[in-house]
Amino acid sequence: MLKRVLKSVFFKNSMGKAGRISRNAGSLLALLKNALNKTQELGVGGAFDSIREKVVTLGKLLKAYASGQYRDIELKNLIIMIASLVYFLSPIDLVPDFLPLLGYADDIALLTYVLRSVAEEVEKFELWEMNKDLN
Repeated sequence: MLKRVLKSVFFKNSMGKAGRISRNAGSLLALLKNALNKTQELGVGGAFDSIREKVVTLGKLLKAYASGQYRDIELKNLIIMIASLVYFLSPIDLVPDFLPLLGYADDIALLTYVLRSVAEEVEKFELWEMNKDLN
């Protein structure tokens, strides 16, 4: 499923939007707010908790980036993180979100892939965050 998501017109559109969003702190913060709100509407348990956790992890890093506090991130990784949230927010994507049970399978696959592919960036951010609190 992941290969189909990454090759889909929906993800390509998300990548295009991500580039524009990355250059506008207000747009990035609005994206984060909408993504976090959507995770609250999903429900509780299993896959929903997994999505929520992944969005929160990306959200912390992207919020620090948007505020200018943290900029030690490769542009390609920033774009793919933002694109994954744009895709997540889209109700019409490879597997439309309104389909019971299946609707979020593509979102979970994409968010999991993105977090794995940017794991070093997330670890670097988490270290920065811990050190920031110590100073």
